[in-house]
Amino acid sequence: MTHLSDYLEDALLDHIVGTATLTSPTAWGSLHDDHPVETGANELTGGSYARQTVVFGSASGGTAANTAQEEWDLTGVTAGTVFFVGLFDASTAGNFLWSIPLGGTAFTFTALDTGDVFTNYGHTLANDDRVVLGASPGSALPTGVTETIIYHVVGVSGDTFQVSLTMGGGAVVLTTDGEGIAYFVDEKTFNAGDTFRIAIGDLDLFID
Repeated sequence: MTHLSDYLEDALLDHIVGTATLTSPTAWGSLHDDHPVETGANELTGGSYARQTVVFGSASGGTAANTAQEEWDLTGVTAGTVFFVGLFDASTAGNFLWSIPLGGTAFTFTALDTGDVFTNYGHTLANDDRVVLGASPGSALPTGVTETIIYHVVGVSGDTFQVSLTMGGGAVVLTTDGEGIAYFVDEKTFNAGDTFRIAIGDLDLFID
C-alpha cells in the first residue's frame, strides 16, 4: 500500500486539468513511528536523524521502486519502532507527499458487524501482526475502524480475523458491514545508533 497525501492528490489533479503546473520535486524519505496520516505526522526526531533523498526508477505497470539502498543514521535517536516511510518535497518542513508502510503486502477483505470479523480467503496473518485498513474504490470501511490507525491482529481463525487497538486486546466493535484493503505492516525496531536501511527495490510506489 502506498497512499498519496491530500496535498499531492490536489496538485496532480490541478496539473492534469491545467489549472496549475506541478514541478517534479526531489523526494526526501522520512521515517515514522506511527501512522503519518495526511501531514507527515509522527516523524522521527533528534540526534543525527535527517530525511534522505530517494531516487526512483521509471514507473512500469503503475509501480516505481527505489534504485539505491537508502540509509538513515539514527545516532542519538531514542530507540523505538518504524512503521512507515514517508516522502516529502523538502529536506525539512515542506509538503508531505506519500506514505508507505513497511512490508505493505495488500489483500482485500469483507467485514461483518456480526461477530466483528474480517474475511479474506487464504490470508497469512497471525495474531499480533500489524495492519492498516483502507477503503477500496467504490466501497466503504465498516464503521468502527479508520484508515489512520495501525491495528493489532487478533482472533485469527481460518480465513477470518479481527483487529484490536492493543496487542492481544479485545476486538474492535464494528457497527456496519464493509469492505476494503488491508495492508500488512512489517514493523522494524531500532536502537539508538543504528543505521536504518531499505534495500534497492524495497520501497515501492504504486497507483492503482
